[in-house]
Amino acid sequence: MIRHHHPARILAPPSKAGPSRCDGPARVQRAAAHQPKAPLTRRRKAFTLIELLVVLAIIGILLALLLPAVSRSRLKARNAVCVSQLRQLGVAVRLYADDNDSRLPIAERLPSLPLFPNTNLPCISDVLGPYAGKAGSTNGAAPIFKCPGDNAKYFEVEGSSYLWNISLNGRRIDFGGDTGILMVGNNPTNSNPINIKTNITTDVSATPMLLDYDDFHPRPPLSGQNVVYMDNHVAPKKLEPAQ
Repeated sequence: MIRHHHPARILAPPSKAGPSRCDGPARVQRAAAHQPKAPLTRRRKAFTLIELLVVLAIIGILLALLLPAVSRSRLKARNAVCVSQLRQLGVAVRLYADDNDSRLPIAERLPSLPLFPNTNLPCISDVLGPYAGKAGSTNGAAPIFKCPGDNAKYFEVEGSSYLWNISLNGRRIDFGGDTGILMVGNNPTNSNPINIKTNITTDVSATPMLLDYDDFHPRPPLSGQNVVYMDNHVAPKKLEPAQ
């Protein structure tokens, strides 16, 4: 009797690709359940009112610490500009003297309130204008005559933020002053000048030519007025010791 041998059925290994279209619905659901889930994104938490108040308080403290330093830096910058301008004006005075037989300018101390109205003396900015660049301002004076600390508007009214020492009018340069008195004001009842004693001597290095009209640069216990002396160095005005 002849037996027929059928070849053995070769089974393919199970596929790892997941369920196919031929798989039943239950098997598809089980496969989907085993799929890895995407991580959930966490929602960012907003600042609370207390946190915002703390941040604002910290910013306020930092500003309180920084503002005084900024203010001091601004005052120092203004003083540095003033010192530089006075030094340049000292050079302008010397250039004027070179062109005028070594004679110093003749100018009014306070043009809006002249000591001797009949003389009609010019403002110092008009006299030194050609030597200091007379341009760029509404009153015709060179900007170099305006101190950055002049908040009292002397420049706009008088044409200069700097007071000219009228005791030097027409004197020869490099000979110093012949008196220890600096004329800085008028008598309220008449046009006679008031002489205020200072520590000024006859030495060239201690003879002021131009100085701030007022205390534009407060720095106690030093004077707030800068002065350019006849030897062209600039320093705070010397104060008379208290009696």
